[in-house]
Amino acid sequence: MKKTVSLLALATICCMLLSCDPSTYVIEDETLSRVTCVELIQYENTDQKHFVTWVPDQFEELVPFELSRATVLETLPAEKTSAFLEAFSKTYILHTYYAYNSPKDVCLRLRYENGDFLIVWANYAEHSHAGYIGEYASDGSVLSFWGSFSALSEYENLVYEYFAYDLT
Repeated sequence: MKKTVSLLALATICCMLLSCDPSTYVIEDETLSRVTCVELIQYENTDQKHFVTWVPDQFEELVPFELSRATVLETLPAEKTSAFLEAFSKTYILHTYYAYNSPKDVCLRLRYENGDFLIVWANYAEHSHAGYIGEYASDGSVLSFWGSFSALSEYENLVYEYFAYDLT
């Protein structure tokens, strides 16, 4: 009986440890200092794949960004860029939380001075924080994967506060 209880307790502890969210972090100022333009875009992506789990590393399954599928909806005025970047720097990102293999629908695109860019997307259609935040080279190839927002409201607040677009 003691062995059974001990085994159940051990199994419970293991489940609790394995079911925790990945760590969160905020974006470094050095990265944001490279941003020259912020855009709200529509990205047509019918091939988006939802990962079943965020473990193990699924970087190899991320899909390049096809520039021809992106349409600029709004460009943030230059005088609002600093305020946007400051607000963005205070959001929490789930570190390498692999929810999707690519973004879709309405996304934020932060362009860097060298032509590379960061795409920020949350699954607002399903009211989920799960999404896609990752960097791409100017040709659309995947450079790095950051994760997704820890809360959907952080994405929605950035869109509603700085753009006229309505996500609903």
